[in-house]
Amino acid sequence: MKVVLDGGTLVNWLTSATHLAAGVPRSLDELDHGDPRRIAEQWAAGKLGPQAVGRIAHGLAYGVFCREWVPFESPAEVLRAGRQAFPTFPRSVQAQAPQLPFLHEDCDAWKVPAAPRSVRDVTRSDVPALVLSAGFDAQTGADSGAYAARTLSRSTVVTIPYVAHVAFAASPCAREITLSFLDSPTTPKTGCVGALRPPEFEIGPKA
Repeated sequence: MKVVLDGGTLVNWLTSATHLAAGVPRSLDELDHGDPRRIAEQWAAGKLGPQAVGRIAHGLAYGVFCREWVPFESPAEVLRAGRQAFPTFPRSVQAQAPQLPFLHEDCDAWKVPAAPRSVRDVTRSDVPALVLSAGFDAQTGADSGAYAARTLSRSTVVTIPYVAHVAFAASPCAREITLSFLDSPTTPKTGCVGALRPPEFEIGPKA
């Protein structure tokens, strides 16, 4: 199949490529030397390959996006935030929230009514909470955990390094911490984090 790798596609690929973080340097080096195949294959497989079927519950995802998110953020606000975060990127890239292009158009078709504005209220609680983040998460950045925990007075904030989006699924350490939290909500055991080591990044053969 034909895969077009423009600026927007590359930004979105890199956002999801953190699941294969060790291979990112090699993929970018190959692209820089005129070989886009590795990136094109990963992009196409994640969207159109057999393994992509059933990966996302689209009804649930759009039900949440179109009810709790999109109605409260205009396209102009998305573009303004993009310019602030990535001032050197072309406007065509800035206008696309990574991995979520065309959400306003999609939600126009999905026709889910907006939630009450109170859905956007900050949660304040003294109930023990475990806030897990992933160090390689390019979709929900690791700093989001600490941000969310600011108003959770009895929270334990843990960043699992070297894993991408959905730390619990990717890391045995994250699962160990979660089980410990269920046994002891105020003093979960987080020692396994210190034993984690970075992956060995792949590089291409020398020319």
